[in-house]
Amino acid sequence: MSRSRDPYRGVLDAARARRAFRLARHEPHPALKPWIDTYWEVRWDLPEGTRHRQIVIADTAVNVTVEPEAWLYGVPGPAFVREIAGSGRVFGVKFRAGAFASWWDRPLKSIYNKRVPLESVWGDPALVWARAVAAEDLLANRAALADEYLLARNHGPIGEGSRCAVRLFDDESLIRVEDACAALGYDIRGLQRLFSREIGASPKEVLRRYRLLEAAGRLDQEPQLSGAALAARLGYADQAHFIRDFRAVTGVSPEAYRRRGLSGSASNGTSEPQGDS
Repeated sequence: MSRSRDPYRGVLDAARARRAFRLARHEPHPALKPWIDTYWEVRWDLPEGTRHRQIVIADTAVNVTVEPEAWLYGVPGPAFVREIAGSGRVFGVKFRAGAFASWWDRPLKSIYNKRVPLESVWGDPALVWARAVAAEDLLANRAALADEYLLARNHGPIGEGSRCAVRLFDDESLIRVEDACAALGYDIRGLQRLFSREIGASPKEVLRRYRLLEAAGRLDQEPQLSGAALAARLGYADQAHFIRDFRAVTGVSPEAYRRRGLSGSASNGTSEPQGDS
């Protein structure tokens, strides 16, 4: 059984998030699909005096965004946190894990957990494209501009790092770096070098991130599932290790997150009145 591809995958407290903002996705041109996972857009219009703090368990993708400024986001840390207020929108291009290495000639590790202006990577023409995207209102039109721009850019073939990341995503039986090395035909040092260059995160972190993404998704869909059962299903040797990993990223234990799902309440990502500071 492969891991979930739910569009809200990784968005903590997804039911509450849906009330705070709208997440829409659009398929890229077929010729771009080996590299581009999806185009996405987030729009929000919150009541005056409120804000929403959203935590996302980030996967290992590179994103290009128009906010309306144009940014390149490297693989983020395990938890991506964003606070929104008022109204706004962000358009994004989500590359498949490892696929951005075909579009840039530097090690992806150099932009781990960093945001850099897109023109510093792709030059001033990227700003012309971003302004055109920002001027469009419909997601389909923005996606069409992204298709046109990306199809015209030079890039290399899909790399070995991307193929390895896809294997790790699709095969949930691979839970240890040693398992991944055996399945992919690498020694540990070789796989680490490949991931540093083409993914931007270590094999251990990628495997851990995929497991935590799956954990949050299953707790959202099956809040009655116990932490012990989930830890075992995800291949953790002991429940304590799973609890530590989950708490380090989400700020709460799996049990607290499970109870929150059952009650429909949320302490993370709540919308609150803004102060006068």
